[in-house]
Amino acid sequence: MTPTRKRKLRKDAAENAERLIAAAARAGLAEGKFVPLEQIAAEAGVGIGTLYRRYPNREALLEAMAVRAYRLILAEAEDALASGDTGHDSISRFLHQTFAHRDELVLPLHGAPMTEGTESAELRARMQQVMGAILERGHQDGSVRTDVNAGTVVRFGAMLAQPMSNVPDWGEAAAEQRAVFLRGIAPDRG
Repeated sequence: MTPTRKRKLRKDAAENAERLIAAAARAGLAEGKFVPLEQIAAEAGVGIGTLYRRYPNREALLEAMAVRAYRLILAEAEDALASGDTGHDSISRFLHQTFAHRDELVLPLHGAPMTEGTESAELRARMQQVMGAILERGHQDGSVRTDVNAGTVVRFGAMLAQPMSNVPDWGEAAAEQRAVFLRGIAPDRG
């Protein structure tokens, strides 16, 4: 028996799928994950039938959004691991890059369903491995306190990604918070 392969989408179908996920991300940022699917289709410029052909239910759309986001943050984590001189440098790079992409990361940074046996679960596990390697480097090179773990960094990044509505320049405020966090995870040198 031959393994099943995912059929490559036609160019127009792939473009529609990308527009739907982008519209869902924008709508999710504005209204939460229970935004009407009809609104997402309209914002993407496609009919509701097109949405349902690609994503037969809300869970399928949420999974596609999570996969897209995990791929993006996994690429950023891998880049941070490869590019940072120290674990601390890698964490700083990761936090800067994920913040820059925050509008594309509605899921998982804003509450992706924690499904098992899915592509998003596989990507989440790979993300945990890469972040674990970054933290291990930081512990080994002495640039990160040993009580800091990957979850600490990811949770902080998720908090930065959610702007406070009463803060006029969230980018500036987030940069300040990121600097405080990065000082806080460095070992005392005194």
